[in-house]
Amino acid sequence: MDGTGVARLICRAMLPRRFITTMDDPGGLIRDLTLFDRARRFFDRWDVPASFMVVPHGEDGWSLDEADDWLDALHAAERDGHDTQLHGLDHAHCEFGPYPPVIRQLGKRDIDEILAEDTAQCGHLWRKDIHREKLEQAIGIFERAMGRRPQVFRTGALSQTPEMYEVVADLGMRYVSNAITDPRGWAYILEKYDDPGDWDPEVPPFPYQLTGRIIDLPITSEYAWYLTPEKIERHLALAKDDLRRVYEAGGVFTLVCHVQCVGADDGLSMELLGRLFDVARREYGVEFGTLAGLVADLEEGGLTNGR
Repeated sequence: MDGTGVARLICRAMLPRRFITTMDDPGGLIRDLTLFDRARRFFDRWDVPASFMVVPHGEDGWSLDEADDWLDALHAAERDGHDTQLHGLDHAHCEFGPYPPVIRQLGKRDIDEILAEDTAQCGHLWRKDIHREKLEQAIGIFERAMGRRPQVFRTGALSQTPEMYEVVADLGMRYVSNAITDPRGWAYILEKYDDPGDWDPEVPPFPYQLTGRIIDLPITSEYAWYLTPEKIERHLALAKDDLRRVYEAGGVFTLVCHVQCVGADDGLSMELLGRLFDVARREYGVEFGTLAGLVADLEEGGLTNGR
């Protein structure tokens, strides 16, 4: 945010309308390659490139750069047009700071009480030197694994402090994807359908300047988290409403989903996402892309102000 606390517009997408799919948690958090492969094949069937937000380290010492099976799978996915970016270090509890309110509400208790407990447990770790140590380790593993530095950073469960963003910039990264335009997706997870709220007025549906050195590529919402058959129509209706509103605002629709849900054998997340992809193609003529592609366009001036 700038000094007024209002997000400053960087750009709005010109036609074609952009649809970016990001999938969190493969790697150090969710190591079941069967789930990843099933999700990747689903995206391939729909001809939708995805940005896989990979957790590079596991709490028991697992490391992406030493996991040959994961390296083979991720490199093969990138050769076929998918993208890999960085998702925390090991997705530990409050790894890079406290969780935002939209995430704390999932604890189904008073969010201020949860914040106080998390601060008492983890607050001593929310220091710039520790953020640097963790992020340097995460970037190093990623770089050894993928042969390049990540371009976009998203923390586990969106944990964050202002000091973390200083470290991100100090280490030469310009882009994060750590803000949510429509928190209603998380209200829907809790089945709060009658009064789910609305868009966050501080988070526009397009890339914006978060700090003087950091650009945020905001998440629109999450719609496909551990669905039941009864939930699909409600959650799809929310996704379609967001799709319409994002494009009316000249924005970028950035979906977040999770490998443990998309890759599940019940197929429910796939059903919702497939129907959403179909609507995006038929009704909006979208261009499906990746975070890497969005960054490239931002760097090259391929996005301009206005609609």
